[in-house]
Formats: sequence, C-alpha cells, structure tokens
Amino acid sequence: MSHYTDQPAPERALPRDEFTTRRRDLTNHPEGVTASTRLDVTDDYGSVTTWVLDLIRVESRVTAFLQRGARDGYIRLVLPPQVTAAIARHQDALVTKARRQTARRVVADRRARGESLGNPDALRKARKVRSAKRS
Repeated sequence: MSHYTDQPAPERALPRDEFTTRRRDLTNHPEGVTASTRLDVTDDYGSVTTWVLDLIRVESRVTAFLQRGARDGYIRLVLPPQVTAAIARHQDALVTKARRQTARRVVADRRARGESLGNPDALRKARKVRSAKRS
C-alpha cells in the first residue's frame, strides 16, 4: 500500500515491448558499440518531425533502433541485423552503380573530344590475350 493513499503502490516492472527489451539487452552487452543520430526535419508547412536513429553493433551484426516523433504520433521500430545488412548491401550497390555511370560519362566525353584512352600498347596486348583465350 502507498504511504499517502489507500491505493496500492505502482509496480516497478521494466517495460516488456520489443524495442525496449532488445535495446536494453544490446546496450548492456559487453561487446556492444553504439552510434546515435537525431534529426529534426521541418517540412514546407513548418511542422517538425524528429528522427532518432541508434545503431548498436554486437558481434559484427548491426541492429537499428528507429524512432519517429511528429504531430500525428510517435513510432518506434527495431530493424534486425538482416535488414540493416540488406540496407548496407543496397548502399554499396548504389555507390558502385553511380561510379560506373560517372566513369562511362567521362569516357564518352573524352572520346567526343578525340582524346586517346589508356595505354594503346597495353590495350592491344590485352585484347590479343583475350581473343586467344576464346579460340
């Protein structure tokens, strides 16, 4: 019973939702490494949406804890290591694709200006070796 009222004292139980329990487990892990970011994004109407991203790496696996707070409510998500790994793979693929596009554009510009590309002797030798392998 509470000291000041006739109502029972509130329980001191820890929250049991997935976000809280996973974050507590990973934060307390002895090998856990964390990184956090908070972004306040303002739209064209002046409404602010707050994003909080916490990444926790344990045993080479990254778990993301994403929180979004706005006028319409608050959302908390746990992105498991499989999802964060897929995001990282997609990011790497996008970087590779952008580099290829830039390189192709540079080569096309140089050809349009009439510049020679690479070492002509080395290219000739490589083409000869490649055609010999196909035969």
